[in-house]
Order: sequence, then structure tokens, then C-alpha cells
Amino acid sequence: MKHTSKLAKRITAGIMSAALLFSGSNLSFAKPATVKAADNDNYAKLLQYSLYLYDANMCGDTSSGAISWRSNCHMNDEVPGGYHDAGDHVMFDLPQGYAASTINWSYYEYKDVYASLGLTDHFKKISKHFTDFFKKATVLNGDSVSKILYQKGEGGADHAYWGAPEQQGDRGRMFWATSGASDIAAEYAAALALDYINFGDAESLKYAEALYKFSCRDNQCAIEGTGGFYDSANCADDQAWAAAWLYVATKNESYLNDAKSKNTQYLGWAHAWGNVDLGAACIIAEQTKDWSKVNGYLNSTCNGSNYLCMDDWGSARYNCGMQFVSLVASKHSDADFGNWAKGQMDIILGANGGQNYVVGWNSNSPTHCHHRAASGMSSYDEANGNAPNKNVLVGALVGGPNKAGVYADQRSDEIGYQTNEVALDYQANLVGAAAALYDKFKTGSTVSNIDGVGSVSTTPTPTEAPTQAPTQQPSEQPTQAPTQQPTQQPTQAPTQQPTQAPTQTPSTGSDAKIIEKTNPEGKTYWTVDCQGASSVTVTLRTNNSTDYEASGAFNPGNASPAKDYWEPTDYTAKPDVNNNGEFTVTYKNTTNASTVDVYVWWPKEGYTLVSAVKKGSSSVTPTQTPTQTPTQAPTQAPTQAPTQAPSQTPTTTVTMYGDADCDGSVSILDVISLNKYLLGRQQLTDAGKANADVDANNNINETDSLYILKCVVELVKQSDFPIR
Repeated sequence: MKHTSKLAKRITAGIMSAALLFSGSNLSFAKPATVKAADNDNYAKLLQYSLYLYDANMCGDTSSGAISWRSNCHMNDEVPGGYHDAGDHVMFDLPQGYAASTINWSYYEYKDVYASLGLTDHFKKISKHFTDFFKKATVLNGDSVSKILYQKGEGGADHAYWGAPEQQGDRGRMFWATSGASDIAAEYAAALALDYINFGDAESLKYAEALYKFSCRDNQCAIEGTGGFYDSANCADDQAWAAAWLYVATKNESYLNDAKSKNTQYLGWAHAWGNVDLGAACIIAEQTKDWSKVNGYLNSTCNGSNYLCMDDWGSARYNCGMQFVSLVASKHSDADFGNWAKGQMDIILGANGGQNYVVGWNSNSPTHCHHRAASGMSSYDEANGNAPNKNVLVGALVGGPNKAGVYADQRSDEIGYQTNEVALDYQANLVGAAAALYDKFKTGSTVSNIDGVGSVSTTPTPTEAPTQAPTQQPSEQPTQAPTQQPTQQPTQAPTQQPTQAPTQTPSTGSDAKIIEKTNPEGKTYWTVDCQGASSVTVTLRTNNSTDYEASGAFNPGNASPAKDYWEPTDYTAKPDVNNNGEFTVTYKNTTNASTVDVYVWWPKEGYTLVSAVKKGSSSVTPTQTPTQTPTQAPTQAPTQAPTQAPSQTPTTTVTMYGDADCDGSVSILDVISLNKYLLGRQQLTDAGKANADVDANNNINETDSLYILKCVVELVKQSDFPIR
């Protein structure tokens, strides 16, 4: 999520002086690419990976998504669907419209790339989830828009929640506009015009033209609710962007004239959510064959071997945006920015053996990106710890280093937000850059197995014939937006597992014996015979015909070798074709257990296990039975051990909180001294240790260092210490 830049700039001033001292912790620095790293030019894999952030951020019905640890959420929204903005679950539609139109631009330019790599079907599902929502969020009256939904939830309230979107419940207010929101309406229009251009959906074009007219009616961006997260002072750039695509769709000269008149004379920024002038200029240049304005700006910016860092906050998105645009210009003009873009992506992918800024790419990729769902954690206390995320957010582009060259692989605090958050708009530019780089260099190949991703299909897709653009505007009236989808229960983990030991009940034949039991909380679970079988398939039925999600856990209580802990297995169960509320789930008996306990986590009641069938033969007969039965499931995955235990604070009197070097003042020197101490490079006096414990929790760690740094750059006052 975009935060106000004032905060970022103030903290960066302090970070610059102390940055080198964090090099032994989670901070790293961007460097020019000097050494070729394996897989670094695998642009096919990069494009494949880059799409999965959108699956992970799907809101509403996620059945078209590819991420195994996500399921339906926020189904009670007035208009379900769309995408979560960033590492939180609020929905801001200026960056959402930007992301949808930008990834569709990449498909427009590089349709053959998607087809040759077998990524067309995946892209279509992602794009349709965007455009279906935009149409449902638009209320039409004839051929005019009467109102649009432009935001779901509120930034402040949403930030107060740390947990999975499936468990958030009612997100709060829905924001509708009957006037204004011209920038957002234009972004919707651009995305829907592209949906028509790319996939021939005539209804999308009707909505696009109506939304563009709505945008131009007021020419005003003022709306309620963004709260400083995505404020926009100008809508002309968004309208130029939409008009350019409407011209491509319709060949109506009035749209091209609008695009030219609304596009700025002088370019000066990357293609980004807050300014799409450069993108609009590219589409105008494609239509007019005049690339002088675009290439003039690119020549002044896209040069050199150093990392292009245009802003402290989310620098990698702007860098990828410049790569994408420069390669589009290289495709259509006599310019050639290919080697420059390749060098920039080398840095982002860590070609020098250093930090990689794409999650799940290699061993140097981020493991603590700021993303509630991926973290697998249910509280801020847990998220503020050092344990890595429990789920891999495959292919997500993090913010990247700030202008001081500092990057922090951490979930919280300002430097983490700046450099390690992910967002829809960040990802759109990575998608564009990856497609363009593959088109330019044709290197790499897709992969068939990815952790956390469901079925991966990369069968090349025949290239579709381009949609014939109409010569005049459609005469049919747009249809009314679809009605609200049915609600669905979220997934929830249990607080306690069954305490009764499973009873071995071997049976022969295909049917497996089932024993119904009750745990100390009064919840039902089942012990199922799996003696000698390689797997057992259970069928459950729910009393709620609209509830089609369930999770379970299995306890191979008499496995060989013996296990004395609960072994959880998550699954997303699908209803059978008869839609009667039944779920079929298969447990693979990899531990050679004789029985398995089946426990439904959500909903906790209202389920019946109707049958169980054993399949296959186990290669090993269980020979040992545990003497101890589990009493409670582990509450979380094991966390990574810190490289150095937090230092215990002595019971010395505090002379001045924050004054770690005991020189009588609080300055950047205290941050330096404390960081050296934490890295084992310097000792602190007992008084210095007492002063450094600014959160008064009897432990000195990086949190204290950050609080002192905030004091130095005046985000907190020294009088605020101790922070409790």
C-alpha cells in the first residue's frame, strides 16, 4: 500500500548514516550487476512467476486462482470480487485499475509470448477477475454511468487487522461516487477497452465508453476515503490513457484527439499508478508513428549500469516500469534499450550474487515480505517477530532498495514498508518487463512444479486472431451490473486438536471403517482405518449447501516410525458435481499409519463423514505404536532461530533513554553503537544497555535500534521513551 512520501523521506535521512551497520542483519544494498547468476535471464520463468501475486491477492470467489493457501474471502461485500491492494486487504481502485490496464497492455504488446509459453489461460483468468469486478462496480443508466464503487474498506481500519483475509469478516464501508473519481473511472475505462481489444468482449467496450464519458463529465479527482494512501490531484493523464485505448478499440478520431490534448507536453516520470502520462504517450506514439517525445525522455533516463532508483518507496516498481516502456519503445521505433533493461533486471534478480527482490526466485529472495496472507500469522506480535513467512508469495516484486541503497527484508516498520511491501501496481510493471524481456531475448523456460501453487499448466496456446475493431460506436445499451454473489465461510485453523488416541480398526476390502469421536471441546472428529493402504479417500457432507470450503488434519497415531505430534494437512475441498454439499478428500498414507484422525477445522460443526475408501497398498507394514497420544496441536510452525540471542538488559538505572553510547545525548551515533553491539562488533556499558532498552521489555534488539532512529529523525520524541 502506498504511504505518504513525507514519512519515507524523513526516516531515510537517518537511515543513510546508519545503513552500513545493518549489513549483518536483514538490510542489504543494491549494486550494479557484475557477475552472471544462474537462471538470471530466465525471462520465461519470470513472466510465469510474475502472474501469481494476482492469484494470491484475489478477493471474493478465488476458485479461478492458482494459490493453494488462499480461499474465498469477503463474500459479504456489497460487490464481491476484485483484488486486495497490497499486503493488506483494503481495495483501492486507482491502483487496481492501473494494474489491470497495465498487465493488459503487456498482453496486447506480447500476446505471442504468452501463447508460446502456455500462459494465456492463466492470464485470462486474472484479467477476467479484474474486469468482471469493474463491470459489477459500475451502475449504468442507459449509456451513462450513475455511480461507481471505487473503494472497499478503509486503510486505517484495515491496517489494524493482521491475519488471513478469509478470517477478516466484514471489511467495513463501501465507497461509491456519483461524481468525481474521474481518474478511477478512466482507469476502469482503459482496462475494459483493453479487455475488448485483447479478448473481444463487446460488453466491456460499452462499459469503457460510458466510464470515459463519466470521467470527463466532472474532471475531478476529489473523493472520500483514500486517507492519504492513493491521493491523485490530476485526472488528465488517466483520461489520456483511456482515450488512447478507446481509439485503438474503435478508431474513433475523437478519442485520439482527446488523448493528444490531455497528454502532457513534457514527460518526466515512470509509468505508474499516480501518473500514466508515459504510458499514454507510448500508445499515442504507436498510432502516430512519432516516438520523438517518448524516446527523448527515455534517452535521458534509461542509461548507465547503476540501479535506477526514482523514489525511496517501492523503487523496483518504477524501475520495472521504465524497463517495460523502454522495451515497448525499442519494439516500435529505432531506439534500443534492450541491454539497459537487461542490466536493470539483472540487479533486481540479484545477478551479482546479492539480494534478489522477487519472492521465491532463489535462495537470496525475500522471506519476510509484508503480506498478511502469505505470512500465515494472526497477530501483529507474531508478524513483528523474525520468523519467515509461512507461505511463499511466489513471484511477488517487493519494493526494493531506497535511494540510500538500503533494503530490509522485514514485515514491519517504515523501512520494511518502503522496501519490502508488495502491491498490485508494483507487480503490473514486473509482468510488463518480464514479457518484454522474453520477447527481446527469448531466453529461459517455464517450470512445472512450484511450491504453494496448484496445477501448473504451460502448454503453448495457439495465437488467437485479433479482434476486429468496430468502425463506429456500438448502438446497444449496456447491461446492468451483475448482482451480488453468494456468501461463503472463510477457512479457520483450530485452536485445539483432539486429545483421544486413535483406535486401530483395520478392515479389508475397499471400504474403510469409521469411528466417530468427540474431543474435550465437544467437537466431532473421526478415526478412519487406513491399515495397509497407500491412501484413504473420505467423503464429508455439510448441512450448509452454500459452504464449500473445509480444512482438515490427520494424525497417523501409530505410524512407523512412531510420531507423538499432530500432523496437519490443509486442503481446499470442492463440492461434487451434484452440488449437494459433499466433499471428497484424499489422505496419502505416507507414514504407513493404521488409522487416521479426520478433523474439520471450519466450520467446526454441521459436517458428517459419510464414507471412507482405502486405495492402493502400503509398501511398509506399521511395526510400532506410539505410547503417547497428542493433546494439542502446535499453534504455529517452528520459527527460525536468530543468529544472536537478544541481549538481557541489566538492572542498571537508566540515565537517558536512547543514549546507548552514554554521551549525554540521543543521536545517530547511538544507533551506530547499538547496531555494532547487536552484531557483536562492539560492547556497551551496563548503563548504555539500560538506556538502549527504549521499549523497556528487558531485551535489547533491532526494535530498540529502530525506535532510537525514529527519535533521531523526529518521528518520535525522546520524551516518548520508554515506548510501551
